[in-house]
Amino acid sequence: MVIDNKDTLQQFFFENAPVRGEIARLNESYQEIIQQHPYPALIRHLLGEALVVACLLSAMLKVTGRVTVQFHGKGKLKLLLAQCDHQAHLRGIVQYESELTQAELLAAQQEGILSIMIDFDVPYAKNYQGIVAWEGVSLAQAIEGYFRQSEQLPTRLWLAVNETSAAGLLLQVLPKERPELFKNDWEHLIMLTETLTPQEFLQIDNATLLHRLYSQEELRILTQKSVIFQCTCSLKRSQNAILLLGEEEAEQELKDKQRISVICEFCNKEYSFDRVDVAAIFKQQGGELLSSTQLH
Repeated sequence: MVIDNKDTLQQFFFENAPVRGEIARLNESYQEIIQQHPYPALIRHLLGEALVVACLLSAMLKVTGRVTVQFHGKGKLKLLLAQCDHQAHLRGIVQYESELTQAELLAAQQEGILSIMIDFDVPYAKNYQGIVAWEGVSLAQAIEGYFRQSEQLPTRLWLAVNETSAAGLLLQVLPKERPELFKNDWEHLIMLTETLTPQEFLQIDNATLLHRLYSQEELRILTQKSVIFQCTCSLKRSQNAILLLGEEEAEQELKDKQRISVICEFCNKEYSFDRVDVAAIFKQQGGELLSSTQLH
C-alpha cells in the first residue's frame, strides 16, 4: 500500500524483547521547511534527516517541552538545528558558508560537535543537554554514537530522504534494561530491519512496512501522531529583539531606515516596527525583556 501525504510519528513495541521502535514520516512539513531558504540539494537532504531525528526523539518526552538536535561546526557547515516539541510541532534551519560537495560536508561534520537538548515547560523538570563529537559518516551514525556514549542505550537509526519526503525508523533498547541479556534478540531485530531499502521506506505505509520487516514478531503498535511545521517566532519575541538592540542602536537604525525589521531565521517571517512602535516597546517595558517570552 502506497503511503498518503500525511506527516506522522508512530511508536511500536516488541512484546517479546525490551525494544521500542518509532517511525517518522515528513512530507508537507519537510517541504515547507526546506522551501523557506534556497538550500542546495545536499543541505536539504541533511536538514531532512535532522528533522526526522528531532521528530523521533520527541516521542521520548513525557511532559511538555521540546527536543533540539544541533550541530555546531567550525568549517563550512556552521549550524544544523532541528526542533520538535511534545505536540510534534517541527522546525529547522541550516547555516553554511557556500555550496558543499559531499567530501566537504563530511569534513565539516568532523570538525564540529553534536548536541541533543531537552527543554521542559514545567518547573519541576530539569532541562538536559548532551554533547559529543560527530562520529561516523552520517547523521544516523552520529546519533547512534551519541546514545552509545552519553546514554549507554543501544540505538539504531535508518533514515531516507528524497526531494519530496523524509522518513526515519528508530530501534532502541528500553532504558534500565540490561542489553547484554538480550543481545541475540537485539541483533536479530537489527538484521531484519537492515533488509529495508530507502525506496521501500519512502513508498510503503507503516502497517505494510512493519509486517514486511517483523512478520514473525509480536508487536504493540500505538496510534499515529500528526506532525506539522510550526515556528515559535512571535510579535513578542520580535519586540524582545528590539529591547536587546537597545534604545541608542534602535534610534540609529530608525534614522537610517525609518523602520526596524526583525526577520525570523527559521521561517523568514518579517516583523516590522516604525518609530511609534519602537517608542511604545521601550516605554511599555521600561527597557526590560518581556517576561512571558523565551528567547530561543
